[in-house]
Amino acid sequence: QGIKLGKTATELDSRKKTVCTGEAAIGNLIADAMRDGVNADIGITNGGGIRSKKIYAPGTTITRRDILTELPFRNVVVKLGLTGAQIWQALENGVSRIEKIAGSYKYSKNPGRFPQVSGMSFIWNPKAKAGSRIVSVKVGGKTLNMSYIYTVATNEYMARGGDGYSIFKKGSVLIGSKSATLLTSMVMDYIIAKGTVSPKVEGRIVAK
Repeated sequence: QGIKLGKTATELDSRKKTVCTGEAAIGNLIADAMRDGVNADIGITNGGGIRSKKIYAPGTTITRRDILTELPFRNVVVKLGLTGAQIWQALENGVSRIEKIAGSYKYSKNPGRFPQVSGMSFIWNPKAKAGSRIVSVKVGGKTLNMSYIYTVATNEYMARGGDGYSIFKKGSVLIGSKSATLLTSMVMDYIIAKGTVSPKVEGRIVAK
């Protein structure tokens, strides 16, 4: 399990306070691998599914064991068709359990739903009431079209409505769990193909 997959040129931080409160480089890496693996417009995964609570310094070799420890739930990656409006609603759920109090983020119950995303960016207001926090969403650099059907890579747990993502159950299933690939395999293959990965926080998720 110590098999080497590749290296990270940038720091990766999988601590809960990083992956469950905002955009995280490791979240971007995982969401990018998911989106790439099923050729979707968007990738969305839950920060709470990233578990190692570890910091990888730039230049660290990533092993098979690292990925299996970070993603221990044996989830598979499914592909859904969802409207822009449904995606907006999913993001509202994702940011519903976190507050900004005295300049720092505090979570309430079940903060693991916080989304890590690929192929899209969004701005949210942590001071607004839960359910009305998303300010704007872009997919591929363009404003989210509420009626357009986008393809979304997500994990099976979320697709079944886990972490409050019940809206995902209303999507059309393009790749279901029976024909899906393990999330760990997809991330490993992505790192092997790249050799060196360099994910960074780049404005995919902005709190204003």
